[in-house]
Amino acid sequence: MRWASLTILFLLVLAGIAAVFFVRGEHRVNAGGASVINQGTINRAPAQPAAAYLYYTLKQSIGFVLARALKGSSGQPLGNPQPVAAFGDDFGLAESDSVLNMQLSPDGRYLAINGTRDHGEQVWVYDTQHMALSLTPPAVLGNFLHWLPTGPGSTTGHTFLYRPMFPLGPTAPMDGNVWNPGLWEVDAASGAHENIDIGVPSAYLIDAAPSPDGSQIIYSTTAGLDLGSDTWLMSSNGSGVRHLFSNPGGSLSGACGAPCNTLAALFTWSPDGKSIVYERLADSPTPFLPAGLWVMNSAGGQQQRLADADGGHGYAPVWSPDSRKIAFVMRTNAGDHQANISMQSLQSAIAVVDVTTGHAWTVASANQTGMQLNLNPAWTAGSATITFTASNPVNRLLGGSPRYWSAQVTGIQSRLLVSPLTPLLAHIIATS
Repeated sequence: MRWASLTILFLLVLAGIAAVFFVRGEHRVNAGGASVINQGTINRAPAQPAAAYLYYTLKQSIGFVLARALKGSSGQPLGNPQPVAAFGDDFGLAESDSVLNMQLSPDGRYLAINGTRDHGEQVWVYDTQHMALSLTPPAVLGNFLHWLPTGPGSTTGHTFLYRPMFPLGPTAPMDGNVWNPGLWEVDAASGAHENIDIGVPSAYLIDAAPSPDGSQIIYSTTAGLDLGSDTWLMSSNGSGVRHLFSNPGGSLSGACGAPCNTLAALFTWSPDGKSIVYERLADSPTPFLPAGLWVMNSAGGQQQRLADADGGHGYAPVWSPDSRKIAFVMRTNAGDHQANISMQSLQSAIAVVDVTTGHAWTVASANQTGMQLNLNPAWTAGSATITFTASNPVNRLLGGSPRYWSAQVTGIQSRLLVSPLTPLLAHIIATS
């Protein structure tokens, strides 16, 4: 949805630009396992079909390391992740280094890894077939948004939407020998890009997400702090741009301490392409305020507020395969003002809302898992069960120690409906 500073999520201040804009980063605590690397040596795991793996960033003495583990039937790792590549260039040695997001391409050939350092965000792409890791696109600061699905918007299965921010040196890719980017579609295989003119500088872009068939892109923009956002819909080639709505003030009355403007972000299309869920986040310098979970039809109409959600951390809502329910991360300590400014203070649960009835309920909480953070919901095929991770806050020097869990989605809260899938794992920074 999105994003990423990284303790102030979604907002950056750019030198020379008189605006504060939303950055969709996902500073999330993720799950997986650890594998020790001795003296900087990577023992590569043998090649397997890419779709059978979960991918992880591990914290090791040499910095961040990419690893993978075989994927189980419930979406859990089958054993500890095995290292496949080191990021190099001392990435992961500074406490400010972070991996925000990891997503596998629809064709399973490439893994996009959105990371940040003290000088800005960049994207690494891992070629799962040739086991090669490289910055893509090269010589550019910017952030990964979403993969384009195979369809009218993308025939390759490995093209992604990217928000370019700054060129880096004389080899930076330009458009007509000038730097005036909007929204880029980047080919993961070659790093080549096509620019879509969105009518405003790329710094004003908040989020962009393609429809399931790849034919349309919904996106939002902002002109600066406390100015709210505008949401737009266009064809995947940039034509037919249509303004859907603006976010007025007062939409989060109470969340900001007073009515405030909001930013639309973390757009997720339903699998059937008929609806879009998104979050309205407080347009405030306070980084981790609660958000509102909203749904609309694919044309931007029939807006409906569904529930309160965690805000600012970048945990996108997730549709069930049958397009009837949405899983999301719910903040359970909304009254704790320390959690508004400290990422480590978040307390969260996994919640589900039925889109047809509007009924929302908690399916996994700290009382059930014994962990402060319950995150990363993923539906299993039958739309009746969710796999998620539970952990305490990540240690920046050692990584996190999460555990995978399964929760039945029945609308009835019971400790017996939540069960662990793995033991505690270690040294995890991010997961796909």
